Amino acid sequence: MQSVVYRREFIRRRKQLKLTQKELASELDLPSDELRKLERGDQPVRRLHLLALDQLRLEAAVKDSGLVTAAMLLNAEQLLESVGYRVIRTQ
Repeated sequence: MQSVVYRREFIRRRKQLKLTQKELASELDLPSDELRKLERGDQPVRRLHLLALDQLRLEAAVKDSGLVTAAMLLNAEQLLESVGYRVIRTQ
């Protein structure tokens, strides 16, 4: 069940980035057919795939607006902590 949720979230995030499958495959350095398999459910979408899309979203936000909101940073920190990274906050 979680794989279905991850797959739907993966597709939603790709569309949010306004990237085609081919464009996203290029950004992630994956073969296009590999990306299609992820979106079709032939291969499981892992948390790492979602983190890669979040990285692209953050890069796009910085590039497009030069502004990253506090909510985006908090979300990124929570994602990193959820996969075992230790986040050190400075003021």
